[in-house]
Amino acid sequence: MSTTEAAISPSEKREALEEVLKSQTFARSAQLRAFLQYVCEHELSGRLEEISEYQIAVHALGRTPDFNLTEDSAVRNRAYELRQRLEKFYSSERPDAPLRIDIPRGSYVPRYSRPALVRKTPAAVARGGAPGISKLSGIRPPLWLVAAVCFVFLAAGILAGVLLSRNRQPRIVPPQIVPPQIVKDAWGPLADPGEQMLISIATSLHMMVRPHITPHKLRFPVPEQLYSIYGPNRPLPEETTLYMEPSQIAVPFGELVAATTLCRMRSEFGGLYQILPESEAPAPALRGRNSVLLGSGTNSTAAVVLLRNMPLTIDYTKQDNFAVIDQRQPPDKSTLFVSQPSDQPVPVTTYGLLTVFTTTDSTGRRRRILVVSGSSSASIQAGVEFFCSPDHLRELKAHLGGSEFPPNYQVVLRCKAVGLRLISYEYAMHIVVAKGL
Repeated sequence: MSTTEAAISPSEKREALEEVLKSQTFARSAQLRAFLQYVCEHELSGRLEEISEYQIAVHALGRTPDFNLTEDSAVRNRAYELRQRLEKFYSSERPDAPLRIDIPRGSYVPRYSRPALVRKTPAAVARGGAPGISKLSGIRPPLWLVAAVCFVFLAAGILAGVLLSRNRQPRIVPPQIVPPQIVKDAWGPLADPGEQMLISIATSLHMMVRPHITPHKLRFPVPEQLYSIYGPNRPLPEETTLYMEPSQIAVPFGELVAATTLCRMRSEFGGLYQILPESEAPAPALRGRNSVLLGSGTNSTAAVVLLRNMPLTIDYTKQDNFAVIDQRQPPDKSTLFVSQPSDQPVPVTTYGLLTVFTTTDSTGRRRRILVVSGSSSASIQAGVEFFCSPDHLRELKAHLGGSEFPPNYQVVLRCKAVGLRLISYEYAMHIVVAKGL
């Protein structure tokens, strides 16, 4: 706890807490209010040892006593959201608050502080001036000097105004973009501007190839065939040795484009978003909140978990081809659509899979999870573009019989791509699911 002036009393802390809890910024964030109230009340009562990730999860967020810190990052995610929401509250709703609460990074113990204020000293107020400025008495400049100075400033002001008026360009205010109603209907709770949307991106295990890798037990020399692939775009000095090491930090191009599209649409709805790798936002972190997962069962544990009880998934066939698999059928009859790779520049046929779940959070409010899978990175890009496209969503609604979008359903897209570049995509089929997660 830190202060800038006098010690902060418990009553001041309680007033600051009540002000935040009753604010419009936190009006639709029951879990964040519970989180903040828990840590503040325990700090007030001196029970700092009970302000831990486990205690917050069980007593503030409603997790069961068998809560596993390694598998569920709910507290860390909510702490991030709480810091963002407090910053928004004090910058927008109450910038003049006499006392502020924040949750320092790396800790869950609240900190209270008074904003630094610039005040005049009593002596300066009595003299009518600011601190450090003394008022000279008995010395008065000649009137002609005062008039000359005023004339110079006036002329300079007129000249500056003329120059600015010549160079000033008309201000162009971009029109406000309002997403079509059909997109809002399909997004449902994902379009809610009052809650943050989490975007989780799966990363594939791959081998990073480069000439300089510090020696370690997982550094390997590359096969001779890779030198001809590496060289044309990255010239190597003669006798340079290439090495490779396993890595799981790269995000495929299609997922990058997909995440950008999601962020743009989310911003048009007026809401916040957070992007995390799946290693920091696994399946438990997606449940009970508005979230999107970009990943397939072939590279994403979260996708395997979330699609386990759904009719369709993306997986390998016995011939090691990517395919859309119907999990309701026996293995020999489960393959619906198989990707058709071909040599470039001929387009390759791949398939994307959109899965929509509608759930509820701990307060009973509706939440939506969108899982975008694909047999290629381009097909994941296609899935997101489809879900943001008014025309394609109208087409989907027609396939659904013109009724409202169901709470749980899956859509298969047939896509064409050349290399990493998406060429086109189209609706292939859909399944309405009676029960989601």
